Amino acid sequence: MRRALAAFTAVLLGAAGAGRAQQLGPVGTGGVAALANALEQLGSVKRVLVIGAHPDDEDTQLLTWLSRGLGAQAAYLALNRGEGGQNLIGPELGPELGIIRSEELLAARSVDGARQFFTRAYDFGFSKSADESFRFWPRDSVLHDVLDVIRRFRPQVIVSVFSGTPRDGHGQHQVAGIIARVAYDALRDSTWGPVKFYRSAFFDTASTTLTIPTGAVDPVLGQSYYQIAMAGRSRHRSQDMGQLQRLGPAQTRLSLADSKVGAAGGIFDGVDTVWHGRERFRALIDSARALLNPYAPDALVPYLARASAALGPEDTEQRAILDGALANAAGLVVDGTADDAIVIPGERVQVEVTLWNAGAAPVPVSGVDIQAPEGWRVDRIDPATGTVAPNTVLVRRFAVTVAPDAPRSQPYFLRRPQLGALYDWTGIPADVRGLPFEPPALQARVHATVGGAPITLTREIVYRYRDQANGEIRRPIFVTGDFDVEVMPTMLVWPVDGATGAERAVTVSVTNRIRGSATAVVRLAVPPGWAPVPPETVAFSREDESRSVTFTIRLPPNPATGSFTLRATATGTDGFTSRDALTIIDYPHIRPRPSVHPSTVEIRVAKILLPGLARVGYVRGAADRVPEALAEVGVPVVLLDADSLAHGDLSRYDAIVIGSRAYETDPALVASNGRLLDYARGGGLLLVQYQQYPFIQGGYAPYRLSIAQPHDRVTDETAPMTPLVPGSPVFHSPNDITADDWSGWVQERGLYFAHDWDSTYVPVLESHDSGGPPLEGGLLVAPLGRGTYVYTGLSFFRQLPAGVVGAYRLFANLLGLKAKNVP
Repeated sequence: MRRALAAFTAVLLGAAGAGRAQQLGPVGTGGVAALANALEQLGSVKRVLVIGAHPDDEDTQLLTWLSRGLGAQAAYLALNRGEGGQNLIGPELGPELGIIRSEELLAARSVDGARQFFTRAYDFGFSKSADESFRFWPRDSVLHDVLDVIRRFRPQVIVSVFSGTPRDGHGQHQVAGIIARVAYDALRDSTWGPVKFYRSAFFDTASTTLTIPTGAVDPVLGQSYYQIAMAGRSRHRSQDMGQLQRLGPAQTRLSLADSKVGAAGGIFDGVDTVWHGRERFRALIDSARALLNPYAPDALVPYLARASAALGPEDTEQRAILDGALANAAGLVVDGTADDAIVIPGERVQVEVTLWNAGAAPVPVSGVDIQAPEGWRVDRIDPATGTVAPNTVLVRRFAVTVAPDAPRSQPYFLRRPQLGALYDWTGIPADVRGLPFEPPALQARVHATVGGAPITLTREIVYRYRDQANGEIRRPIFVTGDFDVEVMPTMLVWPVDGATGAERAVTVSVTNRIRGSATAVVRLAVPPGWAPVPPETVAFSREDESRSVTFTIRLPPNPATGSFTLRATATGTDGFTSRDALTIIDYPHIRPRPSVHPSTVEIRVAKILLPGLARVGYVRGAADRVPEALAEVGVPVVLLDADSLAHGDLSRYDAIVIGSRAYETDPALVASNGRLLDYARGGGLLLVQYQQYPFIQGGYAPYRLSIAQPHDRVTDETAPMTPLVPGSPVFHSPNDITADDWSGWVQERGLYFAHDWDSTYVPVLESHDSGGPPLEGGLLVAPLGRGTYVYTGLSFFRQLPAGVVGAYRLFANLLGLKAKNVP
């Protein structure tokens, strides 16, 4: 139990470290700000757990005030990782979006100083009630995970962001509110359990019982807790949540819903925060706080060293914080680097661990070792012990051999297939479950003595290199196979009717991960009855070099409709065959994370007719893979850049399509909106996919159009779809849309439907969730001059990349509306 708690604590401390830990910047002591924050967290027991549903639900002001202002141990528990949302910074959706948003939460926590937890719940998309959400998330499973976090973190206070009632809106919000209270009630009578339960009063000021002044200035950082919180909030870049760090008073509000201690004052009023039995330890920490001088931090070493002697061996979390504070005060820094970032099974990696003593006293070192996964071999090259003199470094070298059966790096929650809308954590160590990610592959551990006190310091081992433009760059260490095999496209919808040809190109890109030269035979296996594809041989002269092979595939005569799978492989001279690819999700504001993709192409052969089209312009939106999907079925797509929108001859295009949320992400589109409307007035077809409120606020539609708040949407992907104008070419030309075309849709029917509109628009389709009102704003068609304007909230941005055949057939019909003009 003690070992598990120690590992749990070490991972938590790493996850809640300084901001540079997220972007893997150069190492340092952390300075007086880190030292002051550590001193605030030593010597008392103050713990608050905030519970919400999604990334971005957290009260960042509260977390910042608790952690930076009170020195409390604060944490945010999100039920899910936000996989069902949209991505404003890149193409990733689903589990990969969950990776990004998990990292954005960690980036925010690195600013506000709190910790981060999750349950197994997968964000399946918007729901309108708690009952609907519980159909996806078994109540007992989610409650089990929340209780597990509470038992490990042991908060005295729980804050629920949501009320657990329909006023929370999103059904997942309601579930978070319900589960938070049930978990509190289940543990409130235990000897150690939470004694206070608050709810956020952000939207219910009348219920406020506690107002927290988050506009107060942190004296170390020189900014208010509100400003710090907004800096953390702005890390949620995939959700377009950048915030102003305004000056002046600010506050966050809570409502006390239950208390065992009968105190309605401050958040810890009535709560026993005294660490009993450690009076000497607390007195020494108090003295250290009083003596803190940014110009002489080493003056704290004697007090902290004596505090270490007064600390019990079971106090692993306080010891980890104290060891870091002692190292900081003494000017001691640990670093660990390897000579490669992406390694393969059996590869030998050189590792250096550096201990820098920037202080004034010698530091004896009793041991330096490497923590590696099971099956990896660590060979020591230098002695384990030594002494680091002032203003010198001690370097210890190791040779690390990757286990011969080491799997590709993958976040622990993606290692097994999902169980419905829950991740499968089978086989994951108990002390890792619920954490954002597993510990790094390699870590350096240094045992030293500072001021007579033994300390242990841990540092992730990374790959470091010099970038001529940006300076020092650090990368995590990932494991992959001999070759990474990527296939494009991964989904191919293949019309068997229309002028799309009887052959397609599939490109297989192979990256060599073997050090030095290598040769691989690349194969593309096709379904039985299809014409075989001859293999190709590729040669590499160096590690990390990539080569691409393009295969031509052909349908068999009289092909059957349905789904078929092609698999690409690369076989080396040793006979080892690679079937997957390691991809790295990498953005400047978050730490790089791995994701593993199978080297397969799913082909859906279907009857899809296209209208006569010579050229279709497309303005890409957020996380928008629609243009590639359209091109694969034969639509002649041309991406429109800023110059084309501002100066190009738009009359050349049979239709122009605007991607989802493009009015938020593309300033050139906003600037050229008038030209696009003129294009439609002159006889063109302008098709606008779903947009959010900036589209309405900017008045970019040609006629009056509004979107409700909250917006109208159909969350049930199986909801009935009823034509309002059955004779419209939308449903007949060139494809006859039938009930079959509405099957197989994913996650939802649509979102951000129009709520109210000018009578010039003609609604052609009605849909609604069970028990909900009829919604007719999902597909509007209007004449505009000699042309046609279409607004649709149908989620084509999800359906087309997912290969939903009916969505392709309907979209083809929309592209053919130019000749028909009106429904």
